Amino acid sequence: MGIQALIWFGVAGGAGVYAVSLLYTRFVKRDPMAVRSRGGFTLFAVCMLLFAFGALAAGIVAVRNGGS
Repeated sequence: MGIQALIWFGVAGGAGVYAVSLLYTRFVKRDPMAVRSRGGFTLFAVCMLLFAFGALAAGIVAVRNGGS
């Protein structure tokens, strides 16, 4: 596995963890700022999850192509 694939997997992991923390803040902790934003936190979390899946796909492609 090359460095490019590791970078993509790191970006995917970071984006996924951040999205989960946003959803936790909004729906479990019920932070007043997150609740007041209505759909803003949720929309941004969904966008981060999509970004994480895209980065994961790019990492898989980099592994298959032997990117270094």
